[in-house]
Amino acid sequence: MKGLPGVCATPPPAVGWIVRSVQFLVQIRFGHPEGLAHPAVRLLDPAAGPLNFVLAAWREALRHRADKAAFLRDQLLPDSEGWEILEDSCARGRRALRRFLRGHGVEPERAGEVLRQRDALAEPPELGGCTSPSPGRLGARWERGTEGVRPTLPVLLGNPPWIGQPPAASPWMARLLGAWRTCEGKPLAERNIKWLQDTWVRFLRLAQWMIERQGEGIVAFVLNHNGLDAPTLRGLRASLLQTFEEIYLLDLHGNRRKRERAPAGGRDDNLFPGIAQGAALVVLVKKPGLARRVVHADLYGPRSQKLAVLRCGSVATTTWREIRPRAPLFLFRPGEDLATEQAFRRGTPLDEIFPVHSTGLITGRDALVTASDRRTLEERLRRIGRRDWLPHLTAWLPRPFDLRYLIFTPEAVTRPRPTLARHLRQPGNVALLVPRQHKGEPGAFVTAVLPGHKVVSSYDVTCAFPLYLDDAGERRPNVAPALRDHLAELYGEPPEPGEVLAYVYGVLHAPGYRGRFGKLLACELPRIHFPLHRSLFRDLAACGQELLAAHLGEPGNRETGGDLLRGDPELPLGRIAYDPAEESIRLHPAGLRLDGVPAVLWSHRIGDHPVLASWLNARTGRPLRAEERRELRALTAALRRSLDLLPALERAYRAAGER
Repeated sequence: MKGLPGVCATPPPAVGWIVRSVQFLVQIRFGHPEGLAHPAVRLLDPAAGPLNFVLAAWREALRHRADKAAFLRDQLLPDSEGWEILEDSCARGRRALRRFLRGHGVEPERAGEVLRQRDALAEPPELGGCTSPSPGRLGARWERGTEGVRPTLPVLLGNPPWIGQPPAASPWMARLLGAWRTCEGKPLAERNIKWLQDTWVRFLRLAQWMIERQGEGIVAFVLNHNGLDAPTLRGLRASLLQTFEEIYLLDLHGNRRKRERAPAGGRDDNLFPGIAQGAALVVLVKKPGLARRVVHADLYGPRSQKLAVLRCGSVATTTWREIRPRAPLFLFRPGEDLATEQAFRRGTPLDEIFPVHSTGLITGRDALVTASDRRTLEERLRRIGRRDWLPHLTAWLPRPFDLRYLIFTPEAVTRPRPTLARHLRQPGNVALLVPRQHKGEPGAFVTAVLPGHKVVSSYDVTCAFPLYLDDAGERRPNVAPALRDHLAELYGEPPEPGEVLAYVYGVLHAPGYRGRFGKLLACELPRIHFPLHRSLFRDLAACGQELLAAHLGEPGNRETGGDLLRGDPELPLGRIAYDPAEESIRLHPAGLRLDGVPAVLWSHRIGDHPVLASWLNARTGRPLRAEERRELRALTAALRRSLDLLPALERAYRAAGER
């Protein structure tokens, strides 16, 4: 299975956890002691592959049956089905099915009745317009009352493929997904809704639709755990809460992009080796009359440990924590307490303070179009015969304090964000840089040059909020008129745009703000509370202004400190290592080092970037140029100044927060 786009074989312990959970829920929630062996159960894996889930469900159903062959032939075979679009996967599944049938004394020729090659996401044939090769039997049989003999209990289970950018959805599926493009009756208002196109999202929407048509049933899937909290998928979560009475969420974590670690700091492996996104086991129960509840559990640790837990577990053995998803994000994981969330939501969202914003630019070909200094880039262009690009060299910022140079033309840059560039190229303009969500530590930075698209976080796209806008050659502030009017009413006059930015910047760097609202900042843009009194606003804005000055200082013009580069400066930077005993950064085994760096300075992060380590690691393999040595001194001085400001910043933040 591995090697096909978005497809990975599910480890047997995870399959077993899903099947045992379904068995338990059929017995307890639907009152059928036989569980999966009950004649009402209809099994469907809509992305069946080698049919692992259906065969595991059969084993569970057969465990306590003496008449295994007859029961398999007369009930399980006609009441189970798998759909698979890939011909090779379908062939492997049929071979596995034939082996299973032979092992239980059933003619293998009936394998084709169970596993059918069809596109599960195409319009069902009974609705018209589908050209899939087989109509399938379950689609019609699930309709309420069509059998006229016994009720049906649909059970969908499996591991749908995860494909972030699949082909366009069928018109029918696109219409179904439209229900998840809204939340509480309002459009999502997302600029990028590509995650709603992921294949696993489509399969989950198909499962919800099928269960809704029947009126009751169970869905048990292995899914991308981003569905538990991604803001783009809040409509999905809100819709599932309306459809299903019980929702079980086992977050298996292991997200390599987030570099997830166990709570105690140990390693946290992915359930699927080689896959970057974390996984979750999701079980949804629709049974009118059940009390509504959503429960969540986490499973961290090495892969072997996770498999050991799953091997003998189920929803019945998992220690659950009940959660209460609520607007606006309907998170499927534990969130902040209600009082903290209410305090956060009293603030003004960042995009309602600075309405015009954009993501940073995407270079696409860094090795060709970027360099750490202008001279290197000019020499490269002359060498490759692209002198026509020389007039288009400009400064840009890929990470905090890491000023570099870029060929800024539509031909050279993948996504140049020309409107943002036009605004930022105004003299004296700056842009606030904040990711909309954080997988790591919350962070913010500021720039006077073009920003990259992941300045603050390695994982999350940065939103750039320019302070001023170029409106047909006219300069105007990018501060919402409604906010300016509100602050003018509070303070007697509207604050200057720069004051508003300084105040916001101070709040975003205040330790108390990050500590209190960290979980909420992980999922959405910051919200800023403005104090009732102008003096409190000014005190915090003054601290924020000093921080802005430290972060915006041009290389070579910032305050310089006493940090000393020792050794031969012509040595190339090698493996960077910090010596806490000597408060020194070792740059080369031959003795090149940077002295006078306390641990708090070395470990200082903006977002998830360790500032000093990132800056130095980007320049390994060559000596630092003279201007870079000056920039390094200025950088350490700026970090010192930032750390020195934190106590006053925190005091001003706490005072401004008092009502």
